[in-house]
Amino acid sequence: MDELIVQFATEARELVQQATEDLLSLESNPQKRDSLESAFRSIHTLKGSVGLFDFGSMLAVLHQAEDLLSRARADKIVVNGTLIDCLLAVVQWVEDSLPGISQTGRLSEAQEKQAPRLIGILSGEMTDQVDDVIGPGPEQIPGWALSLREQAPASDSEGSLIAIRYEPHPECFFNGDDPLATLTKVPDLRHLNIFLKEPQTSPQNYDPFRCHLLIEALSGGALAEAEAVFRLIPDQVELLALPADDAKLPAVPSGTPSDHSVERQSTTMRVDSARIDKLVEIAGELIVAKNGLVPLAGEAQELGNRRLARRILSSHHEIELLVASLYGAVTQARLIPLEHVFRRFPRLVRETSTRLGKALDLIIEGETVEADREIVENLFEPLLHLVRNSLDHGIEPEAERLQLSKPARGRLRLTARQRGDQIEIEVADDGRGIDPQRVRATAVDRGVISEIQATASSDEAVLQLVFAPGFSTASSISDLSGRGVGLDAVQSSIKKLGGSVELSSAVGSGTSFSLKLPISFSMTQLMIVEVGGERYGIPLSDVVETHRLPASAVQCVRAGQAFVLRNQTVPLLHLRELLQLPSSGSPSGDLKVLIMRTAGGKIGIAVEKIAERSETLTRPLSGLLQGVAGIAGTTLLGDGRVLLVLDMEDLVR
Repeated sequence: MDELIVQFATEARELVQQATEDLLSLESNPQKRDSLESAFRSIHTLKGSVGLFDFGSMLAVLHQAEDLLSRARADKIVVNGTLIDCLLAVVQWVEDSLPGISQTGRLSEAQEKQAPRLIGILSGEMTDQVDDVIGPGPEQIPGWALSLREQAPASDSEGSLIAIRYEPHPECFFNGDDPLATLTKVPDLRHLNIFLKEPQTSPQNYDPFRCHLLIEALSGGALAEAEAVFRLIPDQVELLALPADDAKLPAVPSGTPSDHSVERQSTTMRVDSARIDKLVEIAGELIVAKNGLVPLAGEAQELGNRRLARRILSSHHEIELLVASLYGAVTQARLIPLEHVFRRFPRLVRETSTRLGKALDLIIEGETVEADREIVENLFEPLLHLVRNSLDHGIEPEAERLQLSKPARGRLRLTARQRGDQIEIEVADDGRGIDPQRVRATAVDRGVISEIQATASSDEAVLQLVFAPGFSTASSISDLSGRGVGLDAVQSSIKKLGGSVELSSAVGSGTSFSLKLPISFSMTQLMIVEVGGERYGIPLSDVVETHRLPASAVQCVRAGQAFVLRNQTVPLLHLRELLQLPSSGSPSGDLKVLIMRTAGGKIGIAVEKIAERSETLTRPLSGLLQGVAGIAGTTLLGDGRVLLVLDMEDLVR
């Protein structure tokens, strides 16, 4: 695939997302000037990028959209819901076109056919609103343009002018651009200001191969002529037509370069995620190599060379610190803000609520909280299910809310916060809530539980039944619900990411889902046990304690076994039986038991030997082992042997 196409698609997605956010912000507050300016810049930059390729239809559509936003900036048309709908349709069309462009390098035939309809809608929007003119105000002209005209001599500021603000890219020289040579092509150049973007540095730190300039100029030529000069670098320049009547321009005190709002240079760079994944893999190999030093020190000790053993252990400690530091830095590099997934919901909620005929406000908080890239990228589907669940089942129609003395507009809150080494994401609505009695009836009707169990269960326990496979209280099937793909899919997805889901609900007040997830996939502390002559790893986080249990203390309970630990009866399972290994006869001595925490409470797991503890990087299953129940992943021991890491909750289920 052409590298330019790949880069275009990446940048286009970012511009589309930014434009979407700005347009939705404008819809809620049409007077928000910053959002209007930002939306215009996004569409303008996107149009300039499209102009580099043979996407004629897309260029024409974006040109019409840019004209609409330009008229809105000049207060010639009113920013209202109709305008926002038209512009969002364009943004959606561009977004839908990007996958085809990425694959083939051109617009698909289906997308091409939609372009004339969009152009017609946009042109009609401009015609319909041409009479909605509001007198131009001083705020429509940026301060830098007013200041520039104030600084120019009176003889050079007569008539209609074009204000130019040109901020060359720092690497423009390597792209073959010469900013000053570009400016000489501007027709009728009347005034010129050149500033440094940042305070002057010392000669030793000055980089002559980077451009540090901010250029402002006035031209007496036409706007179209100036646009033609900068057509290949539209994202680096801002062009503004100034009116000829000086009386309309408010006095602005002339300023120094420090008065200009210059955006700080970006300190970020795009890196292929595969490269960071490779660093994580290398860090994992270093952990394995580091763990191999401990048995090596043991061998030296057995051979009587204690001095060598101490030196190996000392080196092991130093390497352990360095590896932990390296792994921490690499995992930090994989962290991205939850904004990457949260920002997709405002438009989705707007479209879905409109289709359902429900008025609501979406409140997003904590989008700057960071988590591992893999976790963030896999959060969209479960969050989408929860959001749709709230929209379809939770939030009531406006008439029903008013009858219940609730605000006419519903409220859906998407909140994230960091708690220690975990993130907590809450999806909460102020809708009708989940009725435990209805859940009971549905569960009994579908055979999930018996009537006796339903009667004996508390309301809190009954609510957890909504996570049962295929469970749904929807009475009809729609494209949003009722198809049997229930909340069990959400719970399963979150569990695969190492997290959990909690539900709380009150009838008439609303429902809240709380997702608790790790910030990153960090190194795992394992307890290595032996059974049937093989070693297995068990996550130390699942082990509450170890216990030496006399064989005489084991009691038979129905078809199983149990024992009493501190006045509490604990079920006893044998790891050999869970793994379906051949029996070695009844144990004669004391049992070595791991007391483990599961969703159903504490259980005891009997093993033949508790070997050691180890800190490793667990890899998910692949190949033939992928999908095997009870196996969480694999890791390498210090001696090079492969260790299976068990998922105990899955095994005992």
